[in-house]
Amino acid sequence: MTAELRLNHMSILVRDLERSARFYGDVLRLPEIECGARKSNIRWFGLGKGQSVHLIEGDVGATFVTRSTHFCISTTDFEGEVHNLREKRIAFCDSAGDAGKVHTRADGVHSVYLQDPDGYWIEINEDF
Repeated sequence: MTAELRLNHMSILVRDLERSARFYGDVLRLPEIECGARKSNIRWFGLGKGQSVHLIEGDVGATFVTRSTHFCISTTDFEGEVHNLREKRIAFCDSAGDAGKVHTRADGVHSVYLQDPDGYWIEINEDF
């Protein structure tokens, strides 16, 4: 029998923990959850079903990011999320980098790309 694997969490280094926590909590509307690490430089945000994003304040100097290197959050209310981004004046683009545009994949799924305060790329797409 093969073990089932699933994403548990991803950790990203951030320059300013408070600024990043506001982005993930207020802009992406992820709930802050209890931080099992119990360290003052780490905060956790839930993605549902036991999955989370861990923000770790530290030296991001060697971190290299491009739009191709991103993580994706799916939503059952894609139009509502795009409206939220526009309402909060958060810049986003399609996969080609065209500002304010929505990407449509070959399979018909819509998505947008945006960056957090440290430049990490996040894709938000439709969840069917």
